[in-house]
Amino acid sequence: MATKASEVRRLQIEPSTGTLGAEVSGVDLSQPLDDDLIAEIRQALLDNLVIFFRDQHITPEQQIEFGRRFGELHIHPYIPHREGYPEILALQSKADGPGDMAYQSNTWHTDLTYEANPPMGCILRAVEVPQAGGDTMWNNLYAAYDALSEPMREFLDDKIAIHYIAVSMPADFLEQEWSGKQVERFHAKTPPVEHPVVRTHPETGRKGLFVNRNFTSHIMGLSRNESDALLAFLLQHIEQPEFAVRLHWATDTIAMWDNRCTQHYAIVDYNSQRTMNRVTICGDRPR
Repeated sequence: MATKASEVRRLQIEPSTGTLGAEVSGVDLSQPLDDDLIAEIRQALLDNLVIFFRDQHITPEQQIEFGRRFGELHIHPYIPHREGYPEILALQSKADGPGDMAYQSNTWHTDLTYEANPPMGCILRAVEVPQAGGDTMWNNLYAAYDALSEPMREFLDDKIAIHYIAVSMPADFLEQEWSGKQVERFHAKTPPVEHPVVRTHPETGRKGLFVNRNFTSHIMGLSRNESDALLAFLLQHIEQPEFAVRLHWATDTIAMWDNRCTQHYAIVDYNSQRTMNRVTICGDRPR
């Protein structure tokens, strides 16, 4: 029986760990991609949670176009975009210091969970990288949920957590006289939202933990002491190395991750220039 053209796989997929992550080859993202190839990439993402493409010499316009094949693109409410490209976040640290920490992500987190509809995913391209350091890690929130005991999973399944951007504000920021007005602005633009502690992925149907250090304030229905203790346990549990993959960047490497079932951590262990362009794909309300 002949194989249909739509069933012929053109991608080569090499798993990075036993838990998540894969190197994807056999595609040039600077070229027009047909629907079947986009479907293969989407399936590779669903299967591996984060996928890596090497040596992709693409323009900002091509990165935007690639992102649009997966959905509407998100415009960040706070972080500046690349000049002329509102869809691209310009993430940069400078050679004379670690840069503005508002642009850095050296804490385990899921992007923008302080919004009602957090992003579906992100596409990050390395424009300029240090000779050493600056790796990024991702972890698997399905695996973190599955590793819990059955009584704990049952307890968490119907719990709701509050997510709020002010959770990520460092203590020295909140101590400034002008911080109150800034927090008021945050509250008006992105007020606290409710999300399930356990999210069911809208495409795979799998359950994963959905709390993170940057933006999860507390779990509703519990006392503050109970909530703090439970969150501390869950966050430490999520961050186990068995659930993680680590990427060493090179110029023109692209990482694409599913923001619905992963967290990530950008390691700040370098002193030279690091420039990244990120496109973010809109998502839906967690359920």
